[in-house]
Amino acid sequence: MQKLHENHQTAHTTNMSASGAIDVGRPLTEEEKMLRGLPYLAMNDMELVRGRLRARKYLKAYNEYPAPEPEDIKEATDYFGPDERYQILADLFKIPLEKAKRLAIEPPFYCDYGKNIEFKDEFYSNFNMTVRISIPQTRHKGAHSRTILVADCAKVTIGTRVLCGPNVQLYAATHSVEVQERREGFERAYPITIGDDVWIGGNVVIVGPCKIGNGVTVAAGAVVKGDIPDNVVIGGIPAKIIKKLDPPPPMTQEEEGIFPRASIA
Repeated sequence: MQKLHENHQTAHTTNMSASGAIDVGRPLTEEEKMLRGLPYLAMNDMELVRGRLRARKYLKAYNEYPAPEPEDIKEATDYFGPDERYQILADLFKIPLEKAKRLAIEPPFYCDYGKNIEFKDEFYSNFNMTVRISIPQTRHKGAHSRTILVADCAKVTIGTRVLCGPNVQLYAATHSVEVQERREGFERAYPITIGDDVWIGGNVVIVGPCKIGNGVTVAAGAVVKGDIPDNVVIGGIPAKIIKKLDPPPPMTQEEEGIFPRASIA
C-alpha cells in the first residue's frame, strides 16, 4: 500500500488560475480527491469534519422542528411548515429559499454534507430518507473503534418530480475491497444521478456510481447500481429490468399544478 500512500500524497490538479496559467503543482485537497473518486481521508481533514458538523446542526433543526397545529394551517402547502423551516433546508443544501420550497421532505431526513446534493426542481421523500452510509472504521493512533457516517461525499443529483418511499438510501460513499487501503483509513465516493419522473419504492438502496434514467420505477427493496435506461421498471437484488415502459406524453399545464409544491415558486 506504499504506492497508494505516495499517490495520495502527490495527487495534483491542473486547474486554471485567475491569470489563465495552469496550476500544475498544487496538491489536491481531501475534498477535491473525494469529489474525483480518489482515495481520501475523511476523518483527518478539518474542512470535511467541519462540513459534516455543519450539516448535523441543520439536520437536527429540521428534523425536530415542531409540526404545525392542524387548526393553524390555512392551505395544504402549510403542511411542511413556515418559511423559517424551509430556510433550514435552504441553508443545508445551499440553495435559495424559493427553491427549497419546491422540496417536500418528511422528517427525519439524513445526509452528511448537504451541499453535494443537487435538486433539479420539485421533489418528495417519505420518512427516513438517508443520503449516507454508516461504516465501522478504526481511527488512527490506536483510538477505539467507532462508527462514522459517510454521506453525500460525491455529487448526488436528483431530477424533477422524483418521488421516494420510506427508508430510501443513497450511498455515494464506499471503501475499497483492498484491505490495506481500508487499514490506512482511505475512503472513496462515486456520484449518483437520478433522472426526472422517477418513482423509488420503500427500502430501496442506490449505490454509486449509479445513473438512473427518466421515467424509471424502482420496486421496493431493490439494490441499484450502474446505468439504468429511461422508462423501465426495475427490481430485485441486484436490480434488473422487469418491464419496459412507453415514454410518457408531455406534461400539460394542469398536470404541472398537481405535483406537491408545484404551485410555490
